[in-house]
Amino acid sequence: MPRLGLKAKKKQSDSMWPGLLYLLGRLLQVTGLVVTLVAASAFFGTPDTLAMLRMMLIGVLLFLPGWWLARANSKDRAQG
Repeated sequence: MPRLGLKAKKKQSDSMWPGLLYLLGRLLQVTGLVVTLVAASAFFGTPDTLAMLRMMLIGVLLFLPGWWLARANSKDRAQG
């Protein structure tokens, strides 16, 4: 007997959120790497080590959430 009035549910993979979160993660990763590279090259050979370390810390703090977002969403995309 056919069911009347019930529609098929859309798949979760049709959502664009996992793809956007993945791209946001990659953007944060690249931004963190660029900040770290700029810090390493801008302060190379200068005695101002504290400023270089602070700038590198900012780069790492940008990179890590981006790595987590990209990694988590790439696993979801591979499974779905």
